[in-house]
Amino acid sequence: MFARMLTAAGLALVLCQAPAAAGQSGFGGGAKAAISACLGVNEYLPAEAIEVVQDGLGDWLVWIEDKDTDLWMCNASEDGAVYANVMLEGDLLEGGGFDLIAYSDTAGRGLRLGPAATAEFLCSVIGNTIEDMEIVETVDDGLGDYLVWLENDAEDLWVCNASADAKLYVFEPVDYPLNDYTPVEYRFA
Repeated sequence: MFARMLTAAGLALVLCQAPAAAGQSGFGGGAKAAISACLGVNEYLPAEAIEVVQDGLGDWLVWIEDKDTDLWMCNASEDGAVYANVMLEGDLLEGGGFDLIAYSDTAGRGLRLGPAATAEFLCSVIGNTIEDMEIVETVDDGLGDYLVWLENDAEDLWVCNASADAKLYVFEPVDYPLNDYTPVEYRFA
């Protein structure tokens, strides 16, 4: 009887500690393959994932810090397909974001935008200098800025990472996976 109680108590202790250990180990189950794929395409190892958030389109935005403490923005699916992997090199507009927004405000409205709207407007201005684009989705990027998805008339996606203070960090087309990725095939019986 004592042996059974001791075994049951031990099992209960293990079960109670398992979720806590899993929570401390990092990110959720759906993100693990995305993290692994992003680390796999980074050539500046050792690298580590410092933040992971949903990207607003069903995949994951993984922030990676490499061996030189450079910051990388990686976008990957829960199946391990990497769609974007960009090293951040600071503000691509070198402080000219607000000037670009003001110049683009041709109606003379003197736009006063909220934080996400500033990032969206900047991304839209940049995108529309290339071709006609519409904003598809905007989400918090997990580091205090915004991830803005744009789509052109051919339904091609572009990813933009911008801040509430009109800094542009990333503007890239997103197409086929960058890594050697084999999609998982599901079959229903």
